[in-house]
Amino acid sequence: MSIICTSFAAGRHFDPTFSGTRISSHTAAEFDAALAGVEIIEGETEGFLRHVFVRNFTDALAGVARITPENEHLLRTRYHARRSEELPVLTRWFPAGTVEVTRCEWFHLVLYSREQCAAEGLPVDADWGIVAINSATAAETSPLGPLAQMRNALGIEQGGNGQPLDLDEYARGVAYWSEWATVGG
Repeated sequence: MSIICTSFAAGRHFDPTFSGTRISSHTAAEFDAALAGVEIIEGETEGFLRHVFVRNFTDALAGVARITPENEHLLRTRYHARRSEELPVLTRWFPAGTVEVTRCEWFHLVLYSREQCAAEGLPVDADWGIVAINSATAAETSPLGPLAQMRNALGIEQGGNGQPLDLDEYARGVAYWSEWATVGG
């Protein structure tokens, strides 16, 4: 199984202003090369979507922090589109340096098949393209945020992937992201 970063993931996770899991010790190409030498733990596979986990081999810190009564006032919000052709959605985050974060132990890599990457305008020369690099405390997935799930359900033309909305997953996302927020930006 060959895996490389899509231009989408490379443009986000290796950008020093990104809110979320940010990597500054490696370029995207160096990250791709390092993946060949690490153990990959496979998680769920859902059609064109695959979740895999690798131990953090970079300087990446946790991309999320728990929301508490003491830090809730630090949260920021804005409408944001990840790419110009996407529908802007409401996002929230802690600005970098306002909450304490530690080095993450695991990476949760979200992969799309070569065919799905091509359909979304992100061609890759590999079996799988990384569309997200998420920090994780264990080799398990965190729920996708509610707005990301809604964007996905809207389809590729709005920046999603065409996956229909699953109300149980949506509820899991609401519960998780009511307690956590991304850090950075």
